Amino acid sequence: MPVTLTAALLSSADPRPAQVTLSGVAAGAIFEVVGTTADGSRWTIPGGAGVSLGGQLVLIDSRTALNALITYQAVVDGVTYAAVPLTVSYAGPGVGVVQTIDGLRKAGVEIASLTEARKSNTRSSTFEIAGRSDPAARLDVPGSFSYSWQFDTQGADSVAMEEILRTGRPIVRRLPPGMRDLKPVVLGIVTDWGDELISDGFDTWRRFSLTVREIGDPQPSSALIAFTWRDFDDAMADRVWSYHSLFPSLANWAAANGALSLVTAGGYLTPNFARATASAAGAAVDVVESVYTAAAKTLGDAVTPGSTYTVTVRVKGTAGRSASALLKWSSGAVVTGAPVTLTGQWQQVSVTGVAPAGVNGLASGARMAASGVAANDQLDVSAPTISAGSVVPVGSFDELFTTWDQFDAADWSLL
Repeated sequence: MPVTLTAALLSSADPRPAQVTLSGVAAGAIFEVVGTTADGSRWTIPGGAGVSLGGQLVLIDSRTALNALITYQAVVDGVTYAAVPLTVSYAGPGVGVVQTIDGLRKAGVEIASLTEARKSNTRSSTFEIAGRSDPAARLDVPGSFSYSWQFDTQGADSVAMEEILRTGRPIVRRLPPGMRDLKPVVLGIVTDWGDELISDGFDTWRRFSLTVREIGDPQPSSALIAFTWRDFDDAMADRVWSYHSLFPSLANWAAANGALSLVTAGGYLTPNFARATASAAGAAVDVVESVYTAAAKTLGDAVTPGSTYTVTVRVKGTAGRSASALLKWSSGAVVTGAPVTLTGQWQQVSVTGVAPAGVNGLASGARMAASGVAANDQLDVSAPTISAGSVVPVGSFDELFTTWDQFDAADWSLL
């Protein structure tokens, strides 16, 4: 499976976070994912450095430069891969933002310092030795910069700035590239700060003066995954959390030994579902896609020989009949899973298969076994899902969780 890197904007905040997806990295490979801009700026992404466990890595970057094209790059075992550039827009207030390290709190700021004084130290030491005119020396790499920052804020942004500073946690300054030679993304620890009103009358402009020591990411292997429910849905859209089809119509679906119809009420968590009415007795009834999926939304990557895929569907129908999930390869070969006895209630069935040589796509569906089938028997199919690997998704996100506490308490080994 080839290594791919994609980037897209989420919609939970302003500025909008970026979702970066790294796929196809073999287990044990060393990787690093960074954001870059044309002026040479470069910053790390939370969770963007480590050793791959295989599969897909979804990262959230809430520390981007602003109002400039951003190219995400992944270095995997020394080879560089790039995503299609995107722009994180910010219209204010202020020319930039100061935020918490996780991006959950932010303040719009104007830059008040004309010089942005900064200093570093060599961290090298000398030691006098009796009988020698020259000292012994201990050499070390230079320390990171210590900055003197000044920001002007007004109203709600002044309140937000004070809340951020009072957390005592690292902060991030984000600016558009090209503001003199200022670094657009700086992560740092505030060592001291003060503020004062700088306007007359009833105006509320306040100047914050900060001393900040630049640091690296304190948890470079910890990914930020979501800020809101919508973020989680967006982040997981290319995994197993969305349905392959919600049957808006019967386009690209067909039935074998059955007349196919669209039912617009009573589907599994969604109104629509497909119904096949048996044409003849004693023959299996299939509901299956009539086109092959080369790269389903829920897969993230193309279908490739040797890889494992799982089809999960919900079925109901004529009581007493037997039904199972169906996976049809682009070669025409069909695989079915463990059957269930149909009732009037929706049941989940699944099938897992390894793509044979020469296969470049698959189709999902369900089959009602031939035994006992009579004309006009019914097979109903709803909520098909295609997922990579052999793990059967246990439901959509809204089925699984209604609060963040439930999300935190979940046993992720089962998902």
